Amino acid sequence: MTDFTADDLAARGATRSTAAGALGTAALALLSLALLAGLALRIMTFDLRKDELMYVPPVRLLDTMQIYRDFFYNHVPGTAWYFHGLAKLSGVDNLLLTGRVGILIGWVFFLVALFVVSYAFTRSGIASWSITILTVCNELFLSQTGMAATNNFLPLPFSYLGLALFILGLRAGGNPGLVFLAGFMLALGASMKISAVVVVPVVVLAALLLPRGLSAAGRLVKVLLPLGLGGILGGLPILVPLARDPAGFMAHVVAWHRGPHVAYWKLPEAADEGAAVTAGAKVLLAHEVWLGGSVALALVGLVAVLLLAFRREPEAPPRTAPVPGSLVAVVALAGLVGIVMSFVPTPGFPQYFAPPLALLPLLVAMLFARLGPEGRGRASTALLAAALVALVVNAPRLAQAAPSALKPERWEVARVHAAGLDLARRMAAAGATGKVATLNPIYPLEGRLPVYAELATGPFAYRTGDLTPPDLAQHYRFTSPTQIEALLQKDPPAAVLLGFDKVLEAPLARFAEANGYVKVEDFAVKDRFGTLALYLKPGKP
Repeated sequence: MTDFTADDLAARGATRSTAAGALGTAALALLSLALLAGLALRIMTFDLRKDELMYVPPVRLLDTMQIYRDFFYNHVPGTAWYFHGLAKLSGVDNLLLTGRVGILIGWVFFLVALFVVSYAFTRSGIASWSITILTVCNELFLSQTGMAATNNFLPLPFSYLGLALFILGLRAGGNPGLVFLAGFMLALGASMKISAVVVVPVVVLAALLLPRGLSAAGRLVKVLLPLGLGGILGGLPILVPLARDPAGFMAHVVAWHRGPHVAYWKLPEAADEGAAVTAGAKVLLAHEVWLGGSVALALVGLVAVLLLAFRREPEAPPRTAPVPGSLVAVVALAGLVGIVMSFVPTPGFPQYFAPPLALLPLLVAMLFARLGPEGRGRASTALLAAALVALVVNAPRLAQAAPSALKPERWEVARVHAAGLDLARRMAAAGATGKVATLNPIYPLEGRLPVYAELATGPFAYRTGDLTPPDLAQHYRFTSPTQIEALLQKDPPAAVLLGFDKVLEAPLARFAEANGYVKVEDFAVKDRFGTLALYLKPGKP
């Protein structure tokens, strides 16, 4: 019989613990790969959304046209140039695919930033992985906000990383390199969606006060100048068009949202689209986004870490430098400002309530860093449990597209592109050359067909055209339901493509019928809006 000493038993226990740890790490790595694959498939198969009719066309339009001057675009230009740049770099001629790949790249960037930043604060792989997973498994991010090729998701990684780098720079006593990158990231996020600028006032205020003890010269060199220079560089996509045409830029980015956009959503016919116009409706929407589904699990993790942070332990927190409460307050204040600003836009949509959720993982990581050894163990367990439950809850959503993994021709990005090419073939076979009149410009642009500049970015300017006062109208290249028939009479289209919105399309349908346009009977492309119908100009073979 063999006798084991205490040291032998301890060595065996350590070996088993190491093996179990390696096995657990491998399991989490496989889960992460499966999650990323599910995320990518979901993005590529997600149904075409109305907002994409605004953000995808510039992939092609910017080849020959200037944003704002030549076509309507109601946001800052960062997303448009990002998608366009991806198309140029990749050489891919599929517009929707380019936009969706841009979103997937944003996701990968966000996931890496989440894990790296969380680990920088916590020095815990389990806690960092759990914080990342809880952020991914957010129903809002797994819906239109994070799946469609729009500007709703892209600013979030930049806002998160910008604020995190700023906090890390201040914690280091004022690190100019980190603060410069923070300013760059924050400004880059704002260049993709102007609402991302809400974090900036909090950052500027903190830069004037923190870290304490810096001299005026030290603060200028280590914090204020790097922050400002990074902000200017990252903000160039906004600053250039603003300097070129201040009135036109503001008319598209600000005035349209405050005037015609609000007026349209107060019309009775717009009430069916689910926008939150009243304060009460916004509160209900916020409750659904912030307190429902997997967000509740993330909040459980936050509360657990928060409670443990207030518990006194005999030992000091190990492995990481303590995070000052003043820096935690900066992130909490940024989140509070984001919460308040989410209620400002009218009407309200779910994506407007996303910014505070992107800062939640940073707050959790910073509070975790303030825990002692016992608290870290308990917090890691709580976060891991919440993350695994969130994965289970969202597994059906993430696995929904798995059956089409080996059939890329069925993906939405391929289907829309194929429909655009088919549209071009039908027109070429019929000898129809010229513009396509439609409120859904993605299909003809996928087929490299010309569209009307006044309708090049979908129905948004068109549907508000008759509600737009003359002082704003002079800045837009657009038309309206009462003006479209005159435009088409003056410059007749080679084809009319209907099937997007019967009410908004009624003038186009009247024009096609009155002028003898012939329906192509065997052309029937279905999407979530309806069945597309193609009408060709008469007199063609």
